[in-house]
Amino acid sequence: MAEEAMSICAVCNKAADEGKKLSHCARCKDRLYCGKNCQSADWATHKRVCKRQNYLLKIHLCPDDITNPQVFRTLSCPADATFEDFHQALQIAFGWATTHTYDFKIKDPVAEAARAAEAAEEANMTPEQSMLQIMESLRTTGMPATGVPNLLRIVEDDPRGPGGFMGGKGIDFMHNGHRQHPRTPEKKSSKVKLLNVLEKPAYKYKPFEYEYDFGDCWEHAITLEGRKEGTDFFMCVDGEGHYVAEDAASWRGWNKLKSAYRAQRPDKEQMENMRWFERVASNRDPQGLKNGRERVWAKGMINRRLADLAGKALSFT
Repeated sequence: MAEEAMSICAVCNKAADEGKKLSHCARCKDRLYCGKNCQSADWATHKRVCKRQNYLLKIHLCPDDITNPQVFRTLSCPADATFEDFHQALQIAFGWATTHTYDFKIKDPVAEAARAAEAAEEANMTPEQSMLQIMESLRTTGMPATGVPNLLRIVEDDPRGPGGFMGGKGIDFMHNGHRQHPRTPEKKSSKVKLLNVLEKPAYKYKPFEYEYDFGDCWEHAITLEGRKEGTDFFMCVDGEGHYVAEDAASWRGWNKLKSAYRAQRPDKEQMENMRWFERVASNRDPQGLKNGRERVWAKGMINRRLADLAGKALSFT
């Protein structure tokens, strides 16, 4: 900040010149030094306030399928937060009800392209050829050829959830096998910090996804937009679109619900869908989506809830 604007060393006040540039603190990127001696001398004091910069992450829900309006949130995220902490922040930011399981995936673009090519071939296969392919996959990998290998999959500690098998998370667990692959390493979300993934060269610039509810398959594409000043809490800085109805039967169900509210003369099914969203859905909205409310989202309320979350002794504080 002030030191950077003046381009002077934080310790000896030496100014930068054409022959010698000042360097930033590698952790917070804020403090300037003329060399290692000054940086070492300052560390005992500076380390008390030195924080890694936050990640500015844009999270876009089903970007190819949910439009007009799109639904996204941009969060400033502490680098030391775990992926479990990130999951909790995303639940708040998107208005989810935390009733289903989730995972994060760092995707392999090469494997994705190969799988797309295979899918095109499979579309022309006979039933007999498809069965032979499945049997060969079972013989060689022990799994049917349905999943796509990812560079990394981060899963919650207990994907079945506390509600038992018949709870939302328990039912989700039935779909877990389709997301596993023998070549995909898995780690627990409470054990991995954002910086462990976002700073690793092997994962940089790779497609990054958060999936919530393995039945409805709410896929959130995550993009690193930049860095922000380091904090101990999440903050929502931008967004668009009303939160999506939980258990709406995927993006198709959400689009049908929006169409119901737009209809001048809703039919019986549309009336039932609107009543369900206003009275029954686990993240119901009694005001519904009429009069342009499909574009309404509450940034202030999100940040108040994120502030409350930070007060619950998250693992990175």
